[in-house]
Amino acid sequence: MKKTKILAAAAACTAAASLALFSGCASSNAHISVDSFWYIDGYEGIQPTSVDPEENGRTAEVLLYEIKFDGESAENNAYRVNYFTDGEDFENGENAHYFKTTFYATTFDWSGEDVAEDYRLTKEDADKLPEADRARLDGTKETVYVLETELKISGEYVFGKGEATAGNSVKFTDYLNTTSYFRSARNGLEPVYSSQQAHTTSPAAMRPTSADEMCEQLEYSYEVSYNFDCSQATYTFTQDGESTSRTTGNIQGKYSLFDNNVLYTAIRGMSISSSLGATVSLFSPADGGTVNVNIAGGAYGELDADDDAGIISALTAAYGEPDIPEDTDEKDGEDDAKHSHIYYNTVGIRLADATGVIRTARYAAVENEDDNTYRATMLDLTQPLSYGLGSWQFTLAEVVSVLGKKA
Repeated sequence: MKKTKILAAAAACTAAASLALFSGCASSNAHISVDSFWYIDGYEGIQPTSVDPEENGRTAEVLLYEIKFDGESAENNAYRVNYFTDGEDFENGENAHYFKTTFYATTFDWSGEDVAEDYRLTKEDADKLPEADRARLDGTKETVYVLETELKISGEYVFGKGEATAGNSVKFTDYLNTTSYFRSARNGLEPVYSSQQAHTTSPAAMRPTSADEMCEQLEYSYEVSYNFDCSQATYTFTQDGESTSRTTGNIQGKYSLFDNNVLYTAIRGMSISSSLGATVSLFSPADGGTVNVNIAGGAYGELDADDDAGIISALTAAYGEPDIPEDTDEKDGEDDAKHSHIYYNTVGIRLADATGVIRTARYAAVENEDDNTYRATMLDLTQPLSYGLGSWQFTLAEVVSVLGKKA
Protein backbone atom coordinates (compact mmCIF):
# COMPACT_ATOMS: atom_id res chain seq x y z
CA MET A 1 0.00 0.00 0.00
CA LYS A 2 1.11 3.59 -0.55
CA LYS A 3 2.12 5.45 2.56
CA THR A 4 0.02 8.49 3.37
CA LYS A 5 0.97 11.44 5.54
CA ILE A 6 0.54 11.05 9.30
CA LEU A 7 -1.29 13.20 11.85
CA ALA A 8 -5.02 13.65 11.66
CA ALA A 9 -5.29 17.41 11.23
CA ALA A 10 -2.59 17.82 8.61
CA ALA A 11 -1.63 16.92 5.09
CA ALA A 12 2.01 16.89 4.02
CA CYS A 13 5.14 17.71 5.99
CA THR A 14 8.48 16.87 4.41
CA ALA A 15 10.45 20.12 3.89
CA ALA A 16 13.39 20.53 6.25
CA ALA A 17 13.25 22.91 9.21
CA SER A 18 15.15 23.48 12.45
CA LEU A 19 13.86 22.67 15.92
CA ALA A 20 16.06 25.40 17.36
CA LEU A 21 13.01 27.66 17.57
CA PHE A 22 12.01 25.70 20.66
CA SER A 23 14.03 25.36 23.83
CA GLY A 24 12.82 21.92 24.88
CA CYS A 25 15.05 18.89 24.22
CA ALA A 26 13.92 15.34 23.60
CA SER A 27 13.78 13.56 26.93
CA SER A 28 15.50 10.25 27.65
CA ASN A 29 12.66 9.48 30.06
CA ALA A 30 10.70 6.78 28.27
CA HIS A 31 7.13 7.82 29.03
CA ILE A 32 5.45 11.16 29.56
CA SER A 33 2.66 11.73 32.07
CA VAL A 34 -0.66 13.20 31.00
CA ASP A 35 -3.50 14.79 32.94
CA SER A 36 -7.16 15.66 32.27
CA PHE A 37 -6.60 19.34 31.54
CA TRP A 38 -9.78 19.39 29.39
CA TYR A 39 -11.67 19.50 32.70
CA ILE A 40 -11.93 22.61 34.83
CA ASP A 41 -10.27 20.74 37.74
CA GLY A 42 -7.46 18.22 38.08
CA TYR A 43 -9.58 15.04 38.05
CA GLU A 44 -7.48 12.20 36.60
CA GLY A 45 -10.20 9.76 35.67
CA ILE A 46 -13.16 10.15 33.32
CA GLN A 47 -15.77 12.35 34.94
CA PRO A 48 -19.32 10.97 34.89
CA THR A 49 -20.47 14.27 33.34
CA SER A 50 -18.50 13.37 30.18
CA VAL A 51 -20.20 10.05 29.48
CA ASP A 52 -22.71 9.35 26.71
CA PRO A 53 -23.90 12.89 25.95
CA GLU A 54 -26.77 11.70 23.75
CA GLU A 55 -28.12 9.19 26.28
CA ASN A 56 -27.70 11.29 29.42
CA GLY A 57 -28.59 14.75 28.15
CA ARG A 58 -25.05 16.02 28.54
CA THR A 59 -22.94 17.67 25.89
CA ALA A 60 -19.74 16.69 24.18
CA GLU A 61 -17.00 19.25 23.79
CA VAL A 62 -17.21 20.50 20.20
CA LEU A 63 -14.46 22.78 18.91
CA LEU A 64 -14.64 24.40 15.48
CA TYR A 65 -11.54 25.72 13.70
CA GLU A 66 -11.38 27.82 10.55
CA ILE A 67 -8.61 26.94 8.10
CA LYS A 68 -6.73 29.70 6.30
CA PHE A 69 -4.02 29.29 3.68
CA ASP A 70 -0.84 31.37 3.49
CA GLY A 71 0.32 31.21 -0.11
CA GLU A 72 2.64 34.18 0.21
CA SER A 73 5.13 32.05 2.14
CA ALA A 74 5.38 29.60 -0.78
CA GLU A 75 8.85 29.24 -2.30
CA ASN A 76 8.21 26.73 -5.09
CA ASN A 77 8.46 28.23 -8.58
CA ALA A 78 7.50 25.06 -10.46
CA TYR A 79 3.88 24.89 -9.32
CA ARG A 80 1.52 26.15 -6.65
CA VAL A 81 -1.56 25.20 -4.71
CA ASN A 82 -4.52 27.50 -4.17
CA TYR A 83 -6.79 26.52 -1.29
CA PHE A 84 -10.26 28.02 -1.50
CA THR A 85 -10.38 29.54 1.99
CA ASP A 86 -11.75 33.01 1.23
CA GLY A 87 -15.47 32.21 1.60
CA GLU A 88 -17.27 33.81 4.53
CA ASP A 89 -19.20 30.67 5.54
CA PHE A 90 -16.20 28.47 6.26
CA GLU A 91 -18.25 25.61 7.74
CA ASN A 92 -21.22 25.31 5.38
CA GLY A 93 -20.28 27.32 2.30
CA GLU A 94 -19.64 25.99 -1.18
CA ASN A 95 -15.91 25.80 -0.46
CA ALA A 96 -16.02 24.67 3.16
CA HIS A 97 -12.69 24.89 4.99
CA TYR A 98 -12.80 23.78 8.59
CA PHE A 99 -11.57 21.32 11.21
CA LYS A 100 -13.97 20.17 13.93
CA THR A 101 -13.42 17.99 16.99
CA THR A 102 -16.08 16.26 19.11
CA PHE A 103 -14.89 14.90 22.46
CA TYR A 104 -16.79 12.89 25.08
CA ALA A 105 -16.78 9.54 26.89
CA THR A 106 -18.78 6.37 26.48
CA THR A 107 -18.75 2.68 27.37
CA PHE A 108 -16.76 0.39 25.09
CA ASP A 109 -17.74 -3.27 24.98
CA TRP A 110 -14.71 -5.57 24.68
CA SER A 111 -17.02 -8.32 23.47
CA GLY A 112 -18.52 -6.14 20.73
CA GLU A 113 -18.15 -5.80 16.96
CA ASP A 114 -15.60 -2.95 17.15
CA VAL A 115 -13.07 -5.40 18.62
CA ALA A 116 -10.97 -7.69 16.41
CA GLU A 117 -12.17 -11.25 16.86
CA ASP A 118 -8.95 -12.44 18.56
CA TYR A 119 -9.17 -9.56 21.08
CA ARG A 120 -12.76 -10.01 22.25
CA LEU A 121 -13.34 -10.70 25.93
CA THR A 122 -16.08 -12.86 27.34
CA LYS A 123 -17.17 -12.35 30.94
CA GLU A 124 -15.24 -15.51 31.79
CA ASP A 125 -12.11 -14.11 30.14
CA ALA A 126 -12.49 -10.79 31.96
CA ASP A 127 -12.82 -12.54 35.34
CA LYS A 128 -9.40 -14.13 34.77
CA LEU A 129 -7.63 -10.80 34.26
CA PRO A 130 -5.36 -9.35 36.98
CA GLU A 131 -7.24 -7.41 39.63
CA ALA A 132 -5.98 -4.02 38.37
CA ASP A 133 -7.39 -4.74 34.90
CA ARG A 134 -10.67 -6.14 36.21
CA ALA A 135 -11.17 -2.93 38.17
CA ARG A 136 -11.43 -1.02 34.90
CA LEU A 137 -14.25 -3.20 33.62
CA ASP A 138 -17.95 -3.59 34.29
CA GLY A 139 -18.32 -7.10 32.98
CA THR A 140 -16.76 -6.70 29.54
CA LYS A 141 -17.39 -2.94 29.30
CA GLU A 142 -14.93 -0.12 29.98
CA THR A 143 -15.53 3.63 30.17
CA VAL A 144 -13.32 5.32 27.57
CA TYR A 145 -12.97 8.64 25.76
CA VAL A 146 -14.17 9.18 22.21
CA LEU A 147 -12.64 11.76 19.87
CA GLU A 148 -14.29 12.38 16.51
CA THR A 149 -12.64 14.75 14.02
CA GLU A 150 -13.78 16.15 10.71
CA LEU A 151 -11.71 18.14 8.20
CA LYS A 152 -12.81 19.52 4.84
CA ILE A 153 -10.98 21.73 2.36
CA SER A 154 -10.87 22.29 -1.39
CA GLY A 155 -8.58 23.94 -3.89
CA GLU A 156 -6.50 23.43 -7.00
CA TYR A 157 -2.91 22.64 -7.96
CA VAL A 158 -1.57 24.78 -10.79
CA PHE A 159 1.52 23.91 -12.86
CA GLY A 160 3.75 26.85 -13.80
CA LYS A 161 3.20 30.53 -13.06
CA GLY A 162 0.28 31.29 -15.36
CA GLU A 163 -3.44 31.32 -14.78
CA ALA A 164 -5.16 28.03 -14.00
CA THR A 165 -6.56 26.23 -17.05
CA ALA A 166 -8.07 22.81 -17.65
CA GLY A 167 -4.72 21.64 -18.99
CA ASN A 168 -2.42 22.80 -16.21
CA SER A 169 -4.51 22.41 -13.04
CA VAL A 170 -6.11 19.78 -10.82
CA LYS A 171 -9.11 20.75 -8.70
CA PHE A 172 -10.00 18.79 -5.58
CA THR A 173 -12.23 18.54 -2.54
CA ASP A 174 -10.52 16.73 0.34
CA TYR A 175 -11.93 15.36 3.56
CA LEU A 176 -10.58 13.51 6.59
CA ASN A 177 -12.87 11.94 9.20
CA THR A 178 -11.67 9.99 12.24
CA THR A 179 -13.12 8.25 15.29
CA SER A 180 -10.90 7.13 18.17
CA TYR A 181 -11.52 5.42 21.51
CA PHE A 182 -8.88 5.72 24.22
CA ARG A 183 -8.47 5.36 27.96
CA SER A 184 -8.38 7.97 30.73
CA ALA A 185 -5.34 10.08 31.57
CA ARG A 186 -4.86 7.85 34.60
CA ASN A 187 -4.32 5.03 32.09
CA GLY A 188 -2.05 7.05 29.83
CA LEU A 189 -4.65 7.71 27.09
CA GLU A 190 -3.83 4.25 25.75
CA PRO A 191 -5.60 3.54 22.45
CA VAL A 192 -8.51 1.09 22.24
CA TYR A 193 -9.96 1.46 18.73
CA SER A 194 -9.74 3.92 15.83
CA SER A 195 -10.90 4.45 12.29
CA GLN A 196 -10.16 6.94 9.53
CA GLN A 197 -11.71 7.77 6.16
CA ALA A 198 -9.95 10.17 3.83
CA HIS A 199 -9.62 11.65 0.38
CA THR A 200 -6.35 13.58 0.21
CA THR A 201 -4.58 15.50 -2.52
CA SER A 202 -0.88 15.94 -1.75
CA PRO A 203 2.11 17.39 -3.60
CA ALA A 204 4.17 14.65 -5.24
CA ALA A 205 7.48 16.28 -6.21
CA MET A 206 9.61 19.36 -5.67
CA ARG A 207 10.20 20.01 -9.37
CA PRO A 208 7.63 18.19 -11.51
CA THR A 209 8.05 18.40 -15.26
CA SER A 210 4.34 18.39 -16.06
CA ALA A 211 0.95 18.94 -14.45
CA ASP A 212 0.49 15.16 -14.23
CA GLU A 213 3.45 14.88 -11.83
CA MET A 214 2.73 17.68 -9.38
CA CYS A 215 0.20 15.98 -7.06
CA GLU A 216 -1.39 12.65 -6.18
CA GLN A 217 -4.88 11.89 -4.97
CA LEU A 218 -5.53 9.06 -2.53
CA GLU A 219 -8.77 7.72 -1.12
CA TYR A 220 -8.43 5.28 1.75
CA SER A 221 -9.91 4.05 5.00
CA TYR A 222 -8.75 1.96 7.93
CA GLU A 223 -9.86 0.43 11.19
CA VAL A 224 -7.62 -0.50 14.12
CA SER A 225 -8.39 -2.74 17.10
CA TYR A 226 -5.96 -2.76 20.02
CA ASN A 227 -5.92 -5.66 22.45
CA PHE A 228 -6.81 -5.09 26.10
CA ASP A 229 -3.25 -4.65 27.37
CA CYS A 230 -2.34 -2.55 24.31
CA SER A 231 0.56 -4.78 23.28
CA GLN A 232 -0.84 -5.63 19.84
CA ALA A 233 -2.90 -3.96 17.13
CA THR A 234 -4.84 -5.51 14.26
CA TYR A 235 -5.80 -3.23 11.40
CA THR A 236 -7.39 -3.30 7.98
CA PHE A 237 -6.24 -0.68 5.48
CA THR A 238 -8.27 -0.18 2.30
CA GLN A 239 -7.09 1.84 -0.70
CA ASP A 240 -8.16 1.80 -4.34
CA GLY A 241 -10.56 -1.03 -3.54
CA GLU A 242 -7.81 -3.28 -2.14
CA SER A 243 -7.65 -4.21 1.54
CA THR A 244 -4.67 -5.26 3.60
CA SER A 245 -5.07 -6.74 7.09
CA ARG A 246 -2.20 -7.09 9.49
CA THR A 247 -1.45 -7.72 13.15
CA THR A 248 1.46 -5.85 14.72
CA GLY A 249 2.93 -6.97 18.03
CA ASN A 250 5.12 -5.28 20.63
CA ILE A 251 3.69 -1.86 19.85
CA GLN A 252 4.52 -0.55 23.33
CA GLY A 253 8.14 0.56 23.15
CA LYS A 254 10.44 3.12 24.73
CA TYR A 255 8.01 6.01 24.43
CA SER A 256 4.40 6.67 25.40
CA LEU A 257 2.07 5.26 22.76
CA PHE A 258 -0.97 7.11 21.39
CA ASP A 259 -3.23 6.53 18.45
CA ASN A 260 -2.26 8.75 15.52
CA ASN A 261 -5.67 10.45 15.48
CA VAL A 262 -5.44 11.79 19.06
CA LEU A 263 -2.01 13.46 19.04
CA TYR A 264 -3.28 17.00 19.58
CA THR A 265 -5.53 15.88 22.45
CA ALA A 266 -2.62 13.97 24.01
CA ILE A 267 -0.49 17.14 23.90
CA ARG A 268 -3.38 18.98 25.52
CA GLY A 269 -2.96 16.65 28.50
CA MET A 270 0.76 17.37 28.92
CA SER A 271 2.25 19.92 31.31
CA ILE A 272 3.32 22.37 28.62
CA SER A 273 6.14 24.80 29.36
CA SER A 274 9.31 26.03 27.70
CA SER A 275 11.17 23.08 29.26
CA LEU A 276 8.88 20.43 27.75
CA GLY A 277 10.78 18.00 25.57
CA ALA A 278 9.41 14.59 24.74
CA THR A 279 9.26 11.89 22.11
CA VAL A 280 6.04 9.94 21.73
CA SER A 281 5.07 7.01 19.50
CA LEU A 282 1.98 7.09 17.28
CA PHE A 283 0.35 4.02 15.80
CA SER A 284 -0.58 4.82 12.19
CA PRO A 285 -1.82 2.09 9.83
CA ALA A 286 -1.34 4.46 6.90
CA ASP A 287 2.37 4.40 7.71
CA GLY A 288 2.56 0.68 8.41
CA GLY A 289 2.98 0.78 12.19
CA THR A 290 4.43 3.13 14.78
CA VAL A 291 6.22 6.41 14.10
CA ASN A 292 7.99 8.66 16.60
CA VAL A 293 7.24 12.36 16.99
CA ASN A 294 9.21 15.00 18.89
CA ILE A 295 7.32 17.56 20.98
CA ALA A 296 9.14 20.65 22.26
CA GLY A 297 7.82 23.46 24.44
CA GLY A 298 8.22 27.04 23.28
CA ALA A 299 7.07 30.51 24.19
CA TYR A 300 4.61 31.43 26.93
CA GLY A 301 2.60 34.57 26.26
CA GLU A 302 -0.63 36.51 26.46
CA LEU A 303 -3.21 36.48 23.69
CA ASP A 304 -3.22 39.79 21.83
CA ALA A 305 -6.49 41.66 22.31
CA ASP A 306 -6.53 42.68 18.64
CA ASP A 307 -4.70 39.97 16.69
CA ASP A 308 -6.33 37.13 18.65
CA ALA A 309 -9.76 38.71 19.04
CA GLY A 310 -11.56 35.78 17.41
CA ILE A 311 -9.93 33.21 19.69
CA ILE A 312 -10.63 35.35 22.75
CA SER A 313 -14.28 35.71 21.74
CA ALA A 314 -14.65 31.94 21.24
CA LEU A 315 -13.18 31.18 24.68
CA THR A 316 -15.02 33.83 26.66
CA ALA A 317 -18.38 33.08 25.02
CA ALA A 318 -18.16 29.49 26.27
CA TYR A 319 -16.18 29.77 29.50
CA GLY A 320 -16.60 33.37 30.66
CA GLU A 321 -14.28 36.31 31.07
CA PRO A 322 -10.81 35.83 32.63
CA ASP A 323 -10.02 36.93 36.15
CA ILE A 324 -8.19 40.27 36.07
CA PRO A 325 -5.72 40.90 38.89
CA GLU A 326 -6.57 43.96 40.97
CA ASP A 327 -3.11 45.49 40.48
CA THR A 328 -3.20 45.55 36.67
CA ASP A 329 -4.97 48.85 35.97
CA GLU A 330 -1.85 49.67 34.03
CA LYS A 331 0.79 47.31 32.71
CA ASP A 332 4.06 48.48 31.17
CA GLY A 333 2.57 51.95 30.82
CA GLU A 334 -0.28 50.71 28.61
CA ASP A 335 -3.99 50.86 29.19
CA ASP A 336 -5.11 47.55 30.70
CA ALA A 337 -7.87 47.31 28.09
CA LYS A 338 -5.20 46.24 25.60
CA HIS A 339 -4.54 43.07 27.60
CA SER A 340 -6.59 39.90 27.22
CA HIS A 341 -5.45 38.27 30.49
CA ILE A 342 -5.66 34.93 28.68
CA TYR A 343 -2.35 33.12 28.35
CA TYR A 344 -0.96 30.41 26.10
CA ASN A 345 1.91 27.95 25.76
CA THR A 346 3.52 27.06 22.44
CA VAL A 347 4.66 23.63 21.27
CA GLY A 348 6.57 22.50 18.21
CA ILE A 349 5.77 19.12 16.67
CA ARG A 350 7.95 17.23 14.21
CA LEU A 351 8.70 13.71 13.05
CA ALA A 352 11.56 12.33 15.13
CA ASP A 353 13.63 11.45 12.06
CA ALA A 354 14.23 15.23 11.71
CA THR A 355 13.20 15.33 8.05
CA GLY A 356 9.87 17.05 8.51
CA VAL A 357 8.77 20.62 8.96
CA ILE A 358 7.69 21.87 12.36
CA ARG A 359 4.04 22.27 13.16
CA THR A 360 3.51 25.01 15.72
CA ALA A 361 0.51 24.98 18.05
CA ARG A 362 -0.67 27.22 20.86
CA TYR A 363 -2.66 25.86 23.80
CA ALA A 364 -4.49 27.80 26.51
CA ALA A 365 -2.15 27.88 29.50
CA VAL A 366 -3.13 25.96 32.62
CA GLU A 367 -2.64 28.63 35.27
CA ASN A 368 -4.51 26.77 38.01
CA GLU A 369 -5.17 23.03 37.76
CA ASP A 370 -8.10 23.30 40.19
CA ASP A 371 -9.74 26.21 38.35
CA ASN A 372 -8.67 25.63 34.76
CA THR A 373 -10.98 28.10 33.03
CA TYR A 374 -9.91 27.59 29.42
CA ARG A 375 -9.23 23.84 29.68
CA ALA A 376 -5.94 23.67 27.77
CA THR A 377 -7.84 24.20 24.52
CA MET A 378 -5.78 24.13 21.34
CA LEU A 379 -6.03 27.72 20.11
CA ASP A 380 -4.35 27.49 16.73
CA LEU A 381 -2.03 25.34 14.67
CA THR A 382 0.35 26.29 11.86
CA GLN A 383 0.93 23.48 9.37
CA PRO A 384 3.61 24.09 6.72
CA LEU A 385 3.04 22.21 3.48
CA SER A 386 5.76 20.16 1.86
CA TYR A 387 7.86 21.26 -1.11
CA GLY A 388 7.66 24.94 -0.18
CA LEU A 389 3.99 25.38 -1.12
CA GLY A 390 2.91 27.61 1.78
CA SER A 391 1.14 26.75 5.02
CA TRP A 392 -2.22 26.16 6.65
CA GLN A 393 -3.40 27.98 9.75
CA PHE A 394 -6.07 26.37 11.93
CA THR A 395 -7.66 28.97 14.24
CA LEU A 396 -10.26 28.37 16.94
CA ALA A 397 -13.48 30.00 15.76
CA GLU A 398 -16.07 28.65 18.21
CA VAL A 399 -16.45 26.48 21.27
CA VAL A 400 -19.75 25.02 20.10
CA SER A 401 -20.41 23.12 23.32
CA VAL A 402 -18.61 22.42 26.58
CA LEU A 403 -17.61 18.95 27.79
CA GLY A 404 -20.04 17.62 30.37
CA LYS A 405 -22.34 20.64 30.46
CA LYS A 406 -26.01 19.78 30.87
CA ALA A 407 -27.96 20.24 27.65
